[in-house]
Amino acid sequence: MSEDGKNLLEWFGKRKENVLQSGIGTHALAVLDCVLELNICLRSMENGETSSAEKSIERLFVNEKKADSIEDQLCEQLSIGDLNIQEREDLLHFVRKIDNIANWTKEAALHVRLINEIGLVIPKDIWNNLAGIGSELETEVKYLMNAIKLLGTDGPEIHNCVQGVKDQESIIDRLNHSAERVAYTTNMDYKSLMLVSEVLNSLEMAADTGKSCADTISILTVARRL
Repeated sequence: MSEDGKNLLEWFGKRKENVLQSGIGTHALAVLDCVLELNICLRSMENGETSSAEKSIERLFVNEKKADSIEDQLCEQLSIGDLNIQEREDLLHFVRKIDNIANWTKEAALHVRLINEIGLVIPKDIWNNLAGIGSELETEVKYLMNAIKLLGTDGPEIHNCVQGVKDQESIIDRLNHSAERVAYTTNMDYKSLMLVSEVLNSLEMAADTGKSCADTISILTVARRL
């Protein structure tokens, strides 16, 4: 396992310019754009600006498709190279995990759209809680993006980024629990409660996926030192 980690990190170092930065890095930025648009959407809903929220959702969908397209190209590109079958599979799995963050933001956005389409009225404090979680998710994914940029390098910076991801995931977990408590003690009908719960779950899953990506980076970084 440790030898595989060393080989994978060496591969990252050798191919950083043409794969990590222009491949994985580009893919990661498209994923981050999805998170940014979701954050704008939730802030818009908090302020009662449903039209602005819908525009953000549309942009999010475009970015999610872009992330999927880059993922497909990247996976095809990664199938060619010096890695053995296991190393290649590990790297492809890592790329797909990153893409799942975009998938979860899309899920959250779809439920927000449904809230608007049905015409449900969600209390402002609920949107405030959701928007707060969205902001923390944005910070988490930015830490993850920086960690990805630093793959194949030495120094404490990559550890700090990984720890930042984990800290943010813990913050989001606490906020999610608080938001659930507020939602279940607010006088909302069952449709509103169900859709708010779905948005919360999607945000939590996106945060958990980000932490899982950071855990993978930690494993690779530690393996390199063994």
